[in-house]
This record gives sequence, structure tokens and C-alpha cells, in this order.
Amino acid sequence: MKNLTTNFYEVNIKDEIAILLFKNDVFDLLCNRVNSDLLFNTLGSLEKDQKIKALLFLNEPECFSEKAYDIFLSTIMYSETKSKESETSNFYERNLRIKEIIILNRFVEYISNYSKICFAVLSGSIVTPFFGLSQAIDILYGTTKTYFSLAHNKYGLHPSGGLPFFLVQKLGYNKAIELMFSDKISSKQALELGLINKIVPENEYLGEVIEEIKKITKLNSSVLRSTKRLSSYVRDSLSDYLEYENAYKP
Repeated sequence: MKNLTTNFYEVNIKDEIAILLFKNDVFDLLCNRVNSDLLFNTLGSLEKDQKIKALLFLNEPECFSEKAYDIFLSTIMYSETKSKESETSNFYERNLRIKEIIILNRFVEYISNYSKICFAVLSGSIVTPFFGLSQAIDILYGTTKTYFSLAHNKYGLHPSGGLPFFLVQKLGYNKAIELMFSDKISSKQALELGLINKIVPENEYLGEVIEEIKKITKLNSSVLRSTKRLSSYVRDSLSDYLEYENAYKP
């Protein structure tokens, strides 16, 4: 596959690694079937490309941020319900909310089942839906300024993106539920909890990360595939969980 540029993301091929950079309008990408299908088609092409052994996801700092989340929610929720004091979440564009959850969860499941090793470096603030999605990545890095924002609490929304599934699986029920009621989790805290693999510098981290990835991709492709497939067996119930979350109505 050749390099690719769209309104939402760019793909650059570097040796055996496909680098996918999310640029902007990520919620618009999630809520538009045509746009999201383009992303899935891109990922499918990369998966079929035998020259590619790993994917590396990057993001511009504002892509998954609290600001982007606030702008998105302001377009679908009544203003008086966008508060932690609200007993229920009132959407005047509920269909967009449903699309967001379904497409996001489709992406979560797709990445969990992806046959090639997936890496990511998260930059900036990462709100709840993408916090959940990030936990489907095989090897995850954060920068010194990365933090996870449990912003759903502020809006009276349920944690999405499979976050409860992944946190309970990784941390146990008690610690997971405590974290989901918190405000923010720093990259240092995430590293201590095992939610990310490593902290890299805020800038000029790409060379270091590429070298880390190459240490793994030098292995035989069948070793990479079989190791991921066997290790992801513990996520066997993820599909059932996401189906439950898609249908969940508070």
C-alpha cells in the first residue's frame, strides 16, 4: 500500500511499519458511516499487505481531547443536561450518539482482532471513549504530558469504548471501578498501573518508538500473528460486552 492522505488521517509507510496519524474531526469520523468505512477499508488494505508487519497509531494532541469531546457533545445534548448533576442524559440528536458508540465499538473490536501487531503513542488529553479504545492496542506509549480524562462523569454519561471491560480485566473490579469514578489519570499513574507500556518524550519520540517496534517486527511474521492470537484469547468475551454496551440505555 502507498502513502495516503485524507481529511481525517494520514498513512505513511516506513519499511515494515504503517504509521497512521489522526489529524482532526475524529468525532465526525466516528459518526459518519462513509468516513468510518474509508478508515476500515484502509486498515483492511494494510492488514492484507504482506510487507507490513505492524501498525503505529499517532494523534495530533487535540484529536481525542476534552475540548473535542465538549464540542461534539454540545451538538447532540441539551445544554441543561451537560452536567454531572443531571440524573439522565438528554440527547436531541440521539441517533448521532448511537452511531458514535456503535462505530467506536466496531473499531475497538476490529483492532482487538487485528492480525498484525498494533502500537500507539497517545498525545495530549485522551477522553473516555478513546481511553477505552486505546486499551485494545497491543503496545501503548504515552508522552510526559499525556493524561486520560474520565470526562464522561462530567456529562452524566456511561463509560464507553469498552473501558469497563478492559479496566476490570487488567486491574480487577475494585480498582477499575475506583478509577472510572476519578477525574484524570496521568501517564505516570497509567504506567504504574500497567495501562501503558512506556512514557516517551513529548517531542521527537518517533525515532525512539520506531526502533522499539523494529526490535519486535524483526521476528518471523507467523510468530507475531500466533503470539497475538493466543494472547488475545482472554478477550474472547469482548464481543458480547460490546454488544451489551451498544444496547445499553441508562
